[in-house]
This record gives sequence, C-alpha cells and structure tokens, in this order.
Amino acid sequence: MANLQDIATKAGVSKVTVSKVINNYESVSTATREKVHRALREMNVLASDLKRSKDSSMMIGMLMPLGDMTGNRFSMGILAGAEEKALEKDYFILIGNTVSMEREMKVTAKMLQRDVDGLILLSVSGELDGRHLEELINKRVPVVLVDQTFKDFPAHVVRGDNFAAAIKLIDHLVELGHCRIACITLNPVRSTHADRVKGYRIGLMNSEIKGQDLYYKIVGNGVNSYEATRSLLSMDSPPTALFVAQPSMLMNVFKAVQDQGLRVPEDISIVAFDEQYAILPEEYRGFFTSINQSAKLIGSIAIEILCQQMNDTSLEYQEIILPGVMNVRNSTGPAPSV
Repeated sequence: MANLQDIATKAGVSKVTVSKVINNYESVSTATREKVHRALREMNVLASDLKRSKDSSMMIGMLMPLGDMTGNRFSMGILAGAEEKALEKDYFILIGNTVSMEREMKVTAKMLQRDVDGLILLSVSGELDGRHLEELINKRVPVVLVDQTFKDFPAHVVRGDNFAAAIKLIDHLVELGHCRIACITLNPVRSTHADRVKGYRIGLMNSEIKGQDLYYKIVGNGVNSYEATRSLLSMDSPPTALFVAQPSMLMNVFKAVQDQGLRVPEDISIVAFDEQYAILPEEYRGFFTSINQSAKLIGSIAIEILCQQMNDTSLEYQEIILPGVMNVRNSTGPAPSV
C-alpha cells in the first residue's frame, strides 16, 4: 500500500503537509488540500489507512564528512547547532559520516529507506555524481545545503561569506605592507574552498599585486600542509605572509614556520580561517589573526529552514550568507624590510 511519502510525491507536497490534511489541520490551504485528496483518490488510498500509519519519522538525516571527529571541529560545530535546534522542534538527527562519493550515495539511499523527513547535506565533493540528488528532487525530499553551494542543485543554502572574508584578510596584510602573500589551501573543488581562493586572488588584484602563482600551494595528493609551507619558505624570494584557508592546516603550517627558525609576526605573518576550530596548543589560542564563522549558527539556521520547507515545499528559495567576524591578533605585523 502507498505510504505517506508516496502520496506526498504524487501531490507535490511534503509528508508533513499530507499528515496535516488527513488529520484535518485548518492551516492547510484549500488548493493544497485538494491536491492531497486527488492523490489519495488516484492511488486508491483511504485517509484513515494513512492515519493508522506513522505520520512522520520525526528524524532528520544529516550527511557530512566527519572523518577524524576530533580534527573536524567545524563540521562538529554544524552538527551541534543542528542537533540543538532539531531537539527544540522534537526531531532527532540521524548522522551519516560520508568519506567518499560512493558512501554518500549509499547513505543517502539508506536514509530515504528509513523515511527521514528531510536532509541536511555537506557533500564530500564539488564535482558531484548527482544521481542521488536528482532522486531527492524527484521525491520532493526537503534538503538544505550547509557550507557550500551547487550550481545545478536547487536546494536552500546556509553558508559563510568565504569570498568577502578572504578579501578582508588579504586587505589586512596589504595594509601592513605585504606583497609576497602565499595561499595554502585544499583542492578548491568545493565551493567553500573555491570562494576562499577567489577572494585571495581578487584581494591581490585589487591591490595590483602580481606574480602570485608562485606562492599558491594546494594541499592533498600526497602533499601535506607542513611540506607545502616548507616548500614556500625555501624559495629564493619567500613569502612574508601566509594565508591559511583551512583551520585543520594551521598547526602544521605554524610548526613548519617554527622549524625554519622564523618568528611570527616579526619575520612572517599568518592569517587564517576559523582559528577557533583549529587544533592548537593552549598558549596559541587567540594568537592568530583570522576570520571566524559560527558553525553552530549555520547548523541551527539550516534546521530552521528545513522545518519551514517540510511544512511548505513551495517555500521560496533561500540562500543565507553569514558574515564572519574579523579578529586581528598577534600573528600579523608589518612586512619585514628586504
């Protein structure tokens, strides 16, 4: 027999809306009510049968690459904010730790089998095999993306303003007289990292600083952030400042600088994203100039929008962009004289 999701898909509404119709909630419009009743008739289902079934799983699926959870504090912050807000609304979070595209597709399918009411998604890649996402669209499963965007996937989004934040960090370094500014980043296939690299490049262009490709290092494919930093510092004209695009790399970058006998900020300045989520010795907490974003707020707002969407699948598209907070600290200073 057809279930709640089948009727919702047929009617073009959410499961929550179907549940409200069959339970005679007055908040549902006449037009939407008629859509649901038409779907019931066409699928030869009695509303009374659905009333006896489970109206909602009261579960929200959350898919994200957690990896080593102690080293992925930003994702854990998103999860914490989402869980807190979901509990407020009587929902529980079902977590899927996605470490590959294959696993992400499998976990998405498993969550749909368990009848989750909606999904929060932080995908492992920016180069998606979108088959599982197309299925979410076709089944009208409510979805909210966090910390990323996809050009061809029409889902609500909650993210930080990575592009503008990167420009702010570069402007700060330029104001201090730096013109050899290196960028150490993960492969920018995800929109988050791509926006940070774009902001780095635009910030330099705005200040008419050229020839920066020599100072651009991608971490991954066998190259770690420590090795990337050592390579930069061994150049004939080494950078006087480092732009660290990911908090997980900050400690290795700093260690490489120390191992070269350099002082921060006297010999070299360092700026970073989300220093508050980096794993650092206690004495270096609050030391680095950084743009800090609230992962917990991203997760909380994502659940809020998801719940709105579960109640109204025609909810107008929303992209919530949260500005980060610039904290100028002790890791930046005037460019050393050459």
